[in-house]
This record gives sequence, C-alpha cells and structure tokens, in this order.
Amino acid sequence: MMKRQTVWVDAARCTGCGACVEVCPVGAIALVGGKARVDEEMCIGCEACVDACPEGAIQPVAQGELVPVPERQAPAIRQPIPLAETAGAVAVATGVGLLTKAGRALAQAVERWLTRPPVGAGSPATRASSTPESGGAAGQGGQGRRVRRRHRGG
Repeated sequence: MMKRQTVWVDAARCTGCGACVEVCPVGAIALVGGKARVDEEMCIGCEACVDACPEGAIQPVAQGELVPVPERQAPAIRQPIPLAETAGAVAVATGVGLLTKAGRALAQAVERWLTRPPVGAGSPATRASSTPESGGAAGQGGQGRRVRRRHRGG
C-alpha cells in the first residue's frame, strides 16, 4: 500500500475564495463557514489545491518515519572538595593580613621620614659664610649676600 500525502488548511490565512474547491479533481475540498476544509478520506494528495491557493493557506503534510534520537548522558556535576572551599577563604585572610602588615610598615616609614631632622643641622647663615664655594660673604669679596643652594639626596 502506497503512503498518501494529504494537505492541511491554515484557517488564519484562508480567505474563502474557493479557488482550491474548483481545482480539486476528486472534490475533497469544501467551504465550511467561509473557510476551506479538506476531507482527508477523499484527498488523493495531488496537491493541485496547494498551487491554486492565492494566499498560500493550503500546505502539504509530509508524512515520514520517526527515528528515535539516542539519549545523551547528562554532564557530570563537579562537586567542590572541602579543601578547595577552605583554601579560598585562607588565601583571602592571608592577603588581608599581609596588606595590614605592609600598611603598618609604610606608615612607620612615612612617620620616620616626616619627623627626622633636616640634613646638615645648623644655621644657614653659618654654613653660607663658612666656605668660599658656597657664595657666602667670604667668597663674594665682602658684599654680604647669601646664596641659597639646594641640597639633593637624603
């Protein structure tokens, strides 16, 4: 026995024009309630109505064999081990501890730098006049001008 292909009507697209009724060679299509309806027992599957429908409301029904799809196994869910869970917390705590120590050390270094006495303690006038290279009074021929020099380094 030969498998028969039938057609179906998309009622939303069908305008009830009757073009399909006129071309059906076996009279398997009728207008019911202003829409085309196919009698599947009478339909021979010639698809003449498919080509005749101006709205594309009649479509062929393809019949085929269902082929089972092999089952796919679900991927395994990876369970974290207890060590991995605690290792993250330990790493965070260690990092916080190291940052705290580094912050304290930095604060102490800044405090020492800010509170140390200036380099070459003594009055600037004494230093300027004591050496001829400094541009003090002795090096200027008695003009009495003081020259300020920048000291670099620490």
